[in-house]
Amino acid sequence: MKSLQLFTDKEITIKELAYNSSGLHKHNFFELIYVLDGSGIHNINSNRFAFSKGDVFLLTPDDEHTFEVNTPTKFCIVDFTKGFFVRNRRIDDTEAGVGKLYKQLEYIFHNHHNIKGSVISSSDRSIFKALIGQLIKEKNKRQFFDEIIIQDIIFLLLHFIARNIQENISIFSKRENPKSRVHEITAYIQQHIYDNELLKVSSIASHFGKSSDHLNRYFKDETGSTIKEYIIRYKLNLVKTRLKFSDLTISEIAGELNFTDESHLNKMFKGAFGKTARQYKNELKH
Repeated sequence: MKSLQLFTDKEITIKELAYNSSGLHKHNFFELIYVLDGSGIHNINSNRFAFSKGDVFLLTPDDEHTFEVNTPTKFCIVDFTKGFFVRNRRIDDTEAGVGKLYKQLEYIFHNHHNIKGSVISSSDRSIFKALIGQLIKEKNKRQFFDEIIIQDIIFLLLHFIARNIQENISIFSKRENPKSRVHEITAYIQQHIYDNELLKVSSIASHFGKSSDHLNRYFKDETGSTIKEYIIRYKLNLVKTRLKFSDLTISEIAGELNFTDESHLNKMFKGAFGKTARQYKNELKH
């Protein structure tokens, strides 16, 4: 199996497959795949999904995949590394820092596997088609502000995907338990995970029109965890994501997620995963 690497922070390519399979491979970067034409089967981590024109797939680092095409197929593929999300990165002093955007998009990297197959809704297919078309134009014709426009289009595409993932999880949760509000509570926590004030149980309770005691009891009855325990667990999973997909130091991650310091983060991380954050980071290098 091939393992592919990317040596720039983003790359946009058009790829055509006329027959058979693309060969099983994995990446150490993110990959957004838009089907311009054709049909077949997309095998992701041993799961098989039918695809056709207009479908969209999102792969995170280390996902294994291959295509089996039924008809000649053309893809627009957007590859981007963790460098695409570096804080305060600028292009010719015109590109805005993307650290805040990365925080908003972390939701995708934790939840994209909750959607089986294509990651966009039918109502978004027309806007995706237009945005991908513009992305290809910007790539092929060098113009003023093309880099920042390309970046903005990629982020807009990812935000559509994030919204669809959240809507799908919400629909599934309501179908499983129509009266439960757990998904709304966890979605609120994930949305405000960097704001300690809004993460206070009293603030969450106020948002949902409940008392703190009532909300905490309700959440524990539904999930088996207190709200505070859920927040810590989600933060620690974000730590894993940051260690794997960014160049931030453990100290910087501790600061962003409002741990007291690196030592506090390491202690909590070891309690949850049996190893410190530094040990986990060192293992990723091997």
